[in-house]
Amino acid sequence: MTGARIILGGRELPIAPLKLGQLRALLDALDDLNGKSGGAVVDAAARVIQAGLAGSMPALSLDGVFELEATMDEVTEAVAVILTAAGLRRAQDPDPGEAAPVANPRPQLPAGAAGG
Repeated sequence: MTGARIILGGRELPIAPLKLGQLRALLDALDDLNGKSGGAVVDAAARVIQAGLAGSMPALSLDGVFELEATMDEVTEAVAVILTAAGLRRAQDPDPGEAAPVANPRPQLPAGAAGG
């Protein structure tokens, strides 16, 4: 996780390698992010950001994260950078070297068959 940085409100923040306990907090925060909407997305993303910054800014509290200026685009990018730096990927990302799954959302009817 060396060299990674996030930008919030024009401020560049370094992402340092996480210890196992910090990684556990990141995974818990990520789990909490799934399925959220509205303000709960910001709450969960702030927990991910706090956990991701724990290695470089261990004194940063969750309230401190909420005090950072940021756009939703910056928050979304910060979460993505933190997950990548921690070696985590979204479930829909294929493994390197593997083709992405291809599925046709609508089955094709044989030629001449009536659809509808």
